[in-house]
Amino acid sequence: MKANFMRLREILQNEFPGQWNSIRGDNYPVPEWTSYVSSVISALQIFAMLLVLMGDSLWTYIPGFQRPPEFYHKMKENPALTFIVVFLVIPTYVQSFANTGAFEVYVDEKLIFSKLETGRMPNVPEIVRALENAGFKRGA
Repeated sequence: MKANFMRLREILQNEFPGQWNSIRGDNYPVPEWTSYVSSVISALQIFAMLLVLMGDSLWTYIPGFQRPPEFYHKMKENPALTFIVVFLVIPTYVQSFANTGAFEVYVDEKLIFSKLETGRMPNVPEIVRALENAGFKRGA
């Protein structure tokens, strides 16, 4: 998305020279719950690493466990699948929620284009037309 913004900014600076102090882009805020889930996943990954390093004895240090639970034995039976799920699949899934795919264009706090609303990226003539409607003069 940054490359799209940089290209649009360059085009707008050429089409509407000297009409603003700066054109800036920013990351769209991600849902708050994704940071909590990311923390849980990090803890799960550390726990998985401890299981690999300490093995069955780790369970004796966890209150309420006399012996390893059944899922642990299933994980040990297929360590490659466990690794793939814990370190690749789950984090990728959570990251997909953190990536909003937003591309919002504002002029003086007024939204002139929203990828979230339209479901598509804007084309340059659309943005230029919206800026002209907002009072900007081309080539001025």
